[in-house]
Parts: sequence; C-alpha cells; structure tokens
Amino acid sequence: MLEDPNRGSAGDLPEWQAPPRMIGGHVAGPAVIGRTDGLVVLARQVIAYPAGLEIEVEAHARGAAPPPGGQASDSTGFTEHAQPTFRLRLGDGSVVVQDEDSGLRDGRGPVLVVSGYEAAWGGPEDGEDVRLTLWAWPLPPPGPLTLSCAWPERGLRDAALVLDGAAVRAAALLARPFWTGGA
Repeated sequence: MLEDPNRGSAGDLPEWQAPPRMIGGHVAGPAVIGRTDGLVVLARQVIAYPAGLEIEVEAHARGAAPPPGGQASDSTGFTEHAQPTFRLRLGDGSVVVQDEDSGLRDGRGPVLVVSGYEAAWGGPEDGEDVRLTLWAWPLPPPGPLTLSCAWPERGLRDAALVLDGAAVRAAALLARPFWTGGA
C-alpha cells in the first residue's frame, strides 16, 4: 500500500512522493558532484528520514546556453531548457533514475522523484541556475550510494558523489517529529 495519510508525509502526499513532515537527520553537504569549466553541480544537503532520503542539489552554469537542438519548444513557442538529470545506484547494485516510475508498479520502490524545482537563466553572464529537491523512497538498503548527474548539453557526463550508506541509515535514526507532546 503506497498511501497512508497517518504516516506523516507532507500534506496528503504519499510517502513515495515527499519526505515526512519531520526534522530529518543530516547526512552530508555541501559537496561537489561534478564540475566543468562552465558548470558546477553540488549537493547542497542530504537529509535522511525513516521513509527515505532527500537530496537538495543545485547546478550553476555560465556562458551561452547550447543551440536549440538540445532544447524543445512547446505549442506556445516557449523553449524548454535542457536540465541536469540524476540517478542513484543503491548498495544492492540496483539503479533508480530520476522520475522513472517502475518502482511504483509493484509498490515497493525504489523511486527518485523531483519534489521541488526552481530555475533561472539569462542575465549579464547568460548563465543558468537550477535547484532541485530529489526524494528517494524508500530508505536505501545498506551499502554505498552513488548519486550521479549528467547534463550533456552543458558538457557534464556521469559525475558522481558517493555517500556512505551506514551514515545514511544512522542519520535516519536521528530524524525527529516537528512537534512533541500534545497538539
């Protein structure tokens, strides 16, 4: 069963879609995931919860965006900018790709969803700034976790940050409710 409103997820969202409403345990951050001459991608912070792992990432690019071949236009003529994509290799060797829903088909996961997004581009340096909040559900199994990022349109391919799986699981034990006691 995926949805249980009594589990304390954000609002009425199922636990596979967002972290629970509580203070998570700090795992790591800030840490550089990858860098090129015109781009830096970093994990701003990694927070563990009993139900999963939240990873706040940001990417900062400078210089002109790639030509429209790497971008798509919708019916309004608005040009979509290519974005960084992430995947997580779990300690058991399985890989979960950002926004792929195959882990939901059997209701057990894993999934890696974007639960927050912010982007801006242009300005005097003609740059691009992207912030994403990734939610990995359920809490990953023991073993190392490798967060990989690719943004080929900006020259980044398979940059990675390895996280200590034991530290992730220990941090999840430190998560606490927002409020204690009565209502």
